[in-house]
Amino acid sequence: LHENGFHQPQYGKVDTNIVYFALPDSCSLSKEEFAMRLKKEYGVLVGYGYSRGGNLFRACTHMDVSDRDVDYAIESLLQLASKQE
Repeated sequence: LHENGFHQPQYGKVDTNIVYFALPDSCSLSKEEFAMRLKKEYGVLVGYGYSRGGNLFRACTHMDVSDRDVDYAIESLLQLASKQE
């Protein structure tokens, strides 16, 4: 995600099954609209409003989430963030 303009605390290091990220500056969607459309259009659920400024999203995996599912979620994030609607 970091390589595609998404902002991640701790430089994207992941030590748990939880990933925090902020939208790239190029994304024109509000955080509320991004989360809503990500769920509606791609079936990917993320939480938002984390951090003091409320700009971070949270994605969390579960033992039933496969590597393929994670790849799909990342691709969904990238596709939606690049839409200019």
